[in-house]
Amino acid sequence: MVQVTLTAAGHEVHEAEDGAQGLELAETEPVDLIFFGCQLPDMDGPNFTRKIHSLPGHKETPLIAISDSPDDELKEAAKSAGVMGWMVQPVMPEKLIEAAVRLGARNDLLEAKAKKKAESKNKKNETSAG
Repeated sequence: MVQVTLTAAGHEVHEAEDGAQGLELAETEPVDLIFFGCQLPDMDGPNFTRKIHSLPGHKETPLIAISDSPDDELKEAAKSAGVMGWMVQPVMPEKLIEAAVRLGARNDLLEAKAKKKAESKNKKNETSAG
């Protein structure tokens, strides 16, 4: 349902069967946002989140956990690990699209800030060198 909804909304979607395959995809494919099941077959949500954020280039990648349980303890563990959002199934398609758009805009803002910072640093270096 996540893949169908986001693809229909114009997003490119990569799917993984488990946490290990998700980690491999994140290493090889550019991703802006990750939706994942909080109880993956091979690892739990907090562990998956920490592993994604440890990958080069993914320290700030937003992760949204999708769970069939409103378990507050699991939710807090996931948030402590760095999950940005929590959705309880069944997830409404509009909520998936809204999250993708909102977090995509956040990524664009972070990239623009990083680019501006790098340009400012380069100008400063050129001024001190010249």
